[in-house]
Amino acid sequence: MKLEIVKKYFTLTEQFVTEESDYTDIFHPDIEQTEYPNWLTSQLMVSNREMLLKRMPNGAKLLASQQYDIQRAYETEDAVITEVIWTAVIGNNLGVFKEGQELKAYFCCVFEFKDGLIYRQRNYDCFERF
Repeated sequence: MKLEIVKKYFTLTEQFVTEESDYTDIFHPDIEQTEYPNWLTSQLMVSNREMLLKRMPNGAKLLASQQYDIQRAYETEDAVITEVIWTAVIGNNLGVFKEGQELKAYFCCVFEFKDGLIYRQRNYDCFERF
């Protein structure tokens, strides 16, 4: 069940779905996402539900498409850990990014659950150089 929620989350994100109502059965009201420093994020970023939903449209502004390919998933009583290969195609020229450019990253995402919903998410993102 928890893995299915994570898969639904990846699918919605992949499709650039940004409506808060689409995440009601995925996100706990007190969700907190932590993104550790990487090529795109220079410092630790912690987002609550409001900030997380506010940041979601940013992907659609830059990317033409993206795909999350779960390589492995480990489920415990209250958590899911995934290893994911993310690929994307740039849709607009912006800074160092050029339209049509392909991006690739390797994610390890740790999802903790509370009341059957994603309560904490930690992303360890390793991007290939771009």
